[in-house]
Amino acid sequence: MTYTSIVDKAIFNEFKKQNGISLMNHVANTCSIDDFIAVSSVLCPEIIEIEGYIFISEFYHNNIAGLKKQFDNNRKNIEQWVNSWSLGDFFVAAYTDSIENERIIKQFGDVLVYFWKRRLNELFPDKKIIVEIGENIMGENGLTITIYQET
Repeated sequence: MTYTSIVDKAIFNEFKKQNGISLMNHVANTCSIDDFIAVSSVLCPEIIEIEGYIFISEFYHNNIAGLKKQFDNNRKNIEQWVNSWSLGDFFVAAYTDSIENERIIKQFGDVLVYFWKRRLNELFPDKKIIVEIGENIMGENGLTITIYQET
């Protein structure tokens, strides 16, 4: 029995520069241990809960009072505003042509959704937290990931 990866191995054929014969081999040939640990912090980010709101801590700027006023205490809008992230913007300082490949950027989004859902379900098993990708969410450009609680 074979249990496939969450990553479609055919996506490797879309890479402009292949450094190996497979996805795992590519990682072994291109990522340092420091890089891999840093990537792990993106896949399983630090999560904070402030007054019942759930945020990825990297995106939260200690401004809950202003957010509550700005969004009239609308939990979904507050959480989406803080937790929305344009997938292409993640790679601004590490731009490659792959950013322009819709299949690759979509695969990246799918990977984040997979891991973020599991992380949030592990931390908050009794809350209904939505992790989704879509276009231009909350003013972000292009394909965007967001999280929010469903009420």
